[in-house]
Amino acid sequence: METIKVVLVALILVTFSCKKAEDSASAEVKVAFDLVEAKDAIETAGETFVMAMNKGDSITLANCYTTDAKMMGPNAKSVIGRTAIRKVFSDWIKSGMPTFTMKTIEIWGNEEMMAAEEEWAFSDKDGKILDFGKSIELFKMENGKWRMYRDCYNSDMPIPK
Repeated sequence: METIKVVLVALILVTFSCKKAEDSASAEVKVAFDLVEAKDAIETAGETFVMAMNKGDSITLANCYTTDAKMMGPNAKSVIGRTAIRKVFSDWIKSGMPTFTMKTIEIWGNEEMMAAEEEWAFSDKDGKILDFGKSIELFKMENGKWRMYRDCYNSDMPIPK
């Protein structure tokens, strides 16, 4: 009878220790960060941004940004928040937007924050360049999508006199 008790206690201990090992193993399973996948998502976000800009779609443009985003352009105060950014784009579109192009130079980062360096240009309907410059955007994950968290851009053209 003593042997049966010892065996039962041993089986119970083994069962609980195996259960704890399984629980801790499943708790440690994390989806590995995939830099290539993140870069592809940033490239796609850039393509969406360019298409929305050229279609005059301020809602899609604003949705490229996080809810707490900050857009920092030249010679102006920062625009903070998706709603305010949508308003800026809406105003630009109403005033008549030229054609927008953007070329990604480099993308880098990690699972917490991604960054993109880009060159951009605005041109008229005949292809004449009206303005061009560069930008750095910081992206963070929001609702399962990489969205712009900080957008800092400036023109390479001289300040008009």
